[in-house]
Amino acid sequence: MVRKIFTFIFFLFSLFIYAQSIEGSIIDGHHKPAVETEVVITNDTEKFSAITDQNGMFKIVLNKNGIYLLEVIHDGIKVESEKITVSGNLTKDIHIKENTPFEQKIEGVSVSIKKKLFERKVDRLVFNVENSIASQGIDVVEALAKTPMVRATDDAISIAGKSNVAVMLNDRILNLSGQELINYLKTLRSDDVAKIEVITTPPAKYEAEGKSGLINIILKKKADMGWNGSLQTSGSYFYGKPTVSARSGAGFNYQGNKLSLTANLSAGDNYWDSSSYNYLTGTTNSNYWNTDSKELYNNKYKGANLKGEYKISDKHLVGFNYNYSFGNPFEKAENYTSIFNETGKLNVFSDSKNKNHRNLHNTNAFYDIKLDTIGSKLSISGNVLINNAHADNFYNTVTDTKVSTLTNPVSRYRIYSGQADLEKNFVKIKTESGLKYTKIKNASDFNFFNIENGQYILNRERTNTFIYNEENFAAYLSTSFKINDKWDAKAGLRYEYTTLEGISLNDNSSANINYGKFFPTAYLSYKPNENNTFTLNYSRRISRPYFGNLNPFKYYTSEYEYNTGNPYLLPSFSDNFELGYVLKNNLNITLYYNYNKDNWDRIQVVEGNLKYSIVKNFYNQNQAGINISYNYNKLTWLESSAFLNGFYVKSKSYLPEAVAAPAGYGANINMDNNFFLNKEKTLTLMLGIWANIPNRIGNTYFNGNGSVYTGIKLNLMEKKLMINLYLNDALNTDRNKGTEYYPNYNVEYYSKGTSRNMLFSVTYKFGNNDIKGATKQMKFEESNRAGGSNGN
Repeated sequence: MVRKIFTFIFFLFSLFIYAQSIEGSIIDGHHKPAVETEVVITNDTEKFSAITDQNGMFKIVLNKNGIYLLEVIHDGIKVESEKITVSGNLTKDIHIKENTPFEQKIEGVSVSIKKKLFERKVDRLVFNVENSIASQGIDVVEALAKTPMVRATDDAISIAGKSNVAVMLNDRILNLSGQELINYLKTLRSDDVAKIEVITTPPAKYEAEGKSGLINIILKKKADMGWNGSLQTSGSYFYGKPTVSARSGAGFNYQGNKLSLTANLSAGDNYWDSSSYNYLTGTTNSNYWNTDSKELYNNKYKGANLKGEYKISDKHLVGFNYNYSFGNPFEKAENYTSIFNETGKLNVFSDSKNKNHRNLHNTNAFYDIKLDTIGSKLSISGNVLINNAHADNFYNTVTDTKVSTLTNPVSRYRIYSGQADLEKNFVKIKTESGLKYTKIKNASDFNFFNIENGQYILNRERTNTFIYNEENFAAYLSTSFKINDKWDAKAGLRYEYTTLEGISLNDNSSANINYGKFFPTAYLSYKPNENNTFTLNYSRRISRPYFGNLNPFKYYTSEYEYNTGNPYLLPSFSDNFELGYVLKNNLNITLYYNYNKDNWDRIQVVEGNLKYSIVKNFYNQNQAGINISYNYNKLTWLESSAFLNGFYVKSKSYLPEAVAAPAGYGANINMDNNFFLNKEKTLTLMLGIWANIPNRIGNTYFNGNGSVYTGIKLNLMEKKLMINLYLNDALNTDRNKGTEYYPNYNVEYYSKGTSRNMLFSVTYKFGNNDIKGATKQMKFEESNRAGGSNGN
């Protein structure tokens, strides 16, 4: 009885002290009641809130009179903020204006703010994947294809037409390249991605290697405990071909209080069929060297990835990452060649069958220490990459007689690196500094055999061993700071010293090269208001040759043709400038200019009845252009993105062996459209196109090409089951064609592969969808250098 009396007295007392209130209605920009809109009222110590009903009405009871801050949150965006004075009951009607500016930070209030679709930071362009409906329920390769300035396919990833792009996960370089990288990204779901950052001029923190920039994939941060898994399978049917390409994969994530684990398995069978020609025609005589080819490529591969992280304490984190991949691609080719020169005419038929075996192991570990509560951190990491590759390549050359040979290239390369990175933050300034050491060792044996009467006879003149050693020492320092509310700045300096040695045992020759270079970076950002952002960037970069291109052994494809490397090949350097502008977070415009010095590429050389290709530094290049990206999502049933990269290129050759292509314009275009066929947006029709108009690089003129693709995407079971059906290159127009220029001849080339195919894929995810497992990656950019060696 006493308890009931006290409860009744407390109730009466509560009515007395909460005598003040504020109530009213909220009308949206279309003059309709703003339903399910949050109203937040705060003072120095307390917060009160309410949600509007179906009529847009709200009421909040307060415990005292006074001055309060009133804020209105509509569709996750703060659209109203004002100070009010409460004395008794207050009626407040609010009308939300269209296109009302909003702030993203609300002091003292925890609110989920809807992010912009993409935004320009001082040193990168950020695409908020979680805010794009079209980018949900797909794998990360498909999400990259919808990212401004990025083109991603099942074969390669590029930025604004540039290849060899490095990909990071949570600000750490993925130690994968080529097909291994694509396979891994296909095991990741776009639903787990918060944003994708496109970094066209990387800061000093990252390696100065490469001219193509970086892509940084940031995963969502979740604190949920438990596990989840995923299964994927896909297959591609090629019109009129006897086989298909297939891929299967599985993933597992575990998140505990201290331990996080992530594991991925993948296996597949890639198929590629192409026909091509290479026509060399004399410009000062009637000589020619014409070759028609048919090629088949089939690669059976498998791979595994295991990552683990252990949280020792709130300040200490350790982890490891292990990748393994195995491939045994089979290559088959037939070549029909007609040669005409001063000695007369010669018809040659050659064929080849290549059986390759490639094993790659990559292990790295890290230790992170948090130094304070404002983000300062020390990271120490080490990396080891071990690759073993060998092949059995059989060649036949038929003229009046038949010559049969076997080559057995064996490659064993090792890459070791260790680094320390320090991030030290102050109230208004953030600094980054670090040291890194890298050692590369490669031993390549090229064994050449003549096959006579079924016997393998070693040809010592064509057999060679090449030993390559490289050391790289790097140090960097950068700082970023906010000048005021509208201006941000960042600057850095990186120094890299490289020493390399190449030894060819067959001809008893060697090359020793040492060089040290500074690589400055600078960034400036101006944001006058929420709708406009301007940026100005500069960076200096280096492009080192793949060490496979440094190997001088002669890789014969017939008795009349071979490829060779160049042990005296030097790196090329580029200076890059960018002026960027973003309008209303939908339109991105970037003006750019770069100067490239000592660029290298393969050139073709004819000497009588012998033709070979060799890699040389031979040209400098100026390039200026404009990138335009636009994302449209105003309609509930459509989300579209468009990208245009237009540029002007002028090259100058400084070697007599090659003639620069005429200066001129070029462009890359990409459009991606997603039509949502139901209200829940779980059924989507996709339609897109990409195209390249003719352009020039070095001594090569590239003809235009393009492709149309379409498909259906279906998400079921709350996006746990994803089904995709794609038709790639629907019009069968994707091909490569162009012309190389030389002093006494031009070379016209053409290649058309099995680009038109039907892809069907199914992905099923089970367990707790909010678990991300171990996500940290280590920086190991040197692994990309090995990609050009092709295992030889």
